[in-house]
Amino acid sequence: MQKDKMKAVVFATAGESADVLQVCQIDTPRIGPGAALVKVDARPVQPADFLFIGGRYRIKPQFPQIAGLEGSGVVVVADSDESFQVGTRVAFRYPGSWAEYVSVPTPMLYLVPEGVAAETAAQFSLNPVTAYGLLDELSVRAGDCIAINAATSSVALIVESLARRRNIKVIGIVRKGHHATLPFETATSDAPDLAAAMLALSAGRPFTGLLDSIGGSAIKDMLPAMRQGATIVSFGVLEQTPVSLLNADMIYRNLCWKGFGVDYWLSRSQDSRTLMIDELWKTIQDSVSPLPLLVRSRYSLDDVLTATNDVLSVHAPGKVILTG
Repeated sequence: MQKDKMKAVVFATAGESADVLQVCQIDTPRIGPGAALVKVDARPVQPADFLFIGGRYRIKPQFPQIAGLEGSGVVVVADSDESFQVGTRVAFRYPGSWAEYVSVPTPMLYLVPEGVAAETAAQFSLNPVTAYGLLDELSVRAGDCIAINAATSSVALIVESLARRRNIKVIGIVRKGHHATLPFETATSDAPDLAAAMLALSAGRPFTGLLDSIGGSAIKDMLPAMRQGATIVSFGVLEQTPVSLLNADMIYRNLCWKGFGVDYWLSRSQDSRTLMIDELWKTIQDSVSPLPLLVRSRYSLDDVLTATNDVLSVHAPGKVILTG
């Protein structure tokens, strides 16, 4: 049964999570037209959450703001949308997930198939959808070879899993000191000649695409390994240093370089949305080689500061999940 008050992780100003997050009792939200009230059961702590809390994300907080951008749960109050009746299990990406309840517009909800664990469903709406969209933006085909930096990230692991099913080879770029065991080959970003190191791993095949979540010199260092007409997609901001390229670098290789935001991509992909959702849930439930939606630790909402410190201080595969 819905409660009048709920526990929530709230911040009243932008800043570092340790400085601004508080666990409070606040009023449970009431739904408006075209929305559903979801009792949240799992929430991943994502890099985007820290950008949101710091006021540096594309979605800006409205103070006082409940933290969290993604989760899963059960519909407890529904509007007239027949797809999301009371008792329906859903995944979603919408601000305010770090609370016991959240009101979510029904277009932002995804039906969760039977047998999918809450901690897995909670990760559906961002990283798998992003990985699918990134491959779509590259327009790669079977037999192509692509590169991705920050290769220990969850997005990189999911990209590789989806690409392997399409016979597309992925080679990763990792930063010095990152020693996680990955299911694909990698070169280190500080290699004396990164492009040569990557071409050695691809058996000399130039790269059809580069997925970049770093910026800075990470793009320029890869250009000699890119084939004519290759596509570069930037989707992260791990470094704040500018990218310095000559027009000749782009023109003489006929390169295409574009930015990627998952919301904009979804807004342009309504016709293929159902196909994407079906493919992702099927690969998540694959009994032989499911998508790598790993969990490495779990914390309650009351322990949110321990959870965020875990994410910031421990560099290891798998998501930290807020439960309860």
